[in-house]
Amino acid sequence: MPRPIPPQVSLRALREALNLDSRQLAEKIKEQGVDVHPDTLLNVELGHKRASERLMLAWARALGIKRHHIRQGDEFLEWLAVEEHRSAA
Repeated sequence: MPRPIPPQVSLRALREALNLDSRQLAEKIKEQGVDVHPDTLLNVELGHKRASERLMLAWARALGIKRHHIRQGDEFLEWLAVEEHRSAA
């Protein structure tokens, strides 16, 4: 039986729940030491662009969550493939 999917949160949903627009979030991320354009954040949220680990860590800190609570689409697919392999073994 596969393990349950770990807790995750949609970056966009969390940003919106905190009443932040992408420009405000970019400023919060900059406070964490990573300079990023608001359009880049939107592209990552939509899955059109992959963020670096450094950006993802700063993003999580800016939103007040742990890095392991957020995953990009391809990270989730990799995790799912590993879980499927484990359950087949």
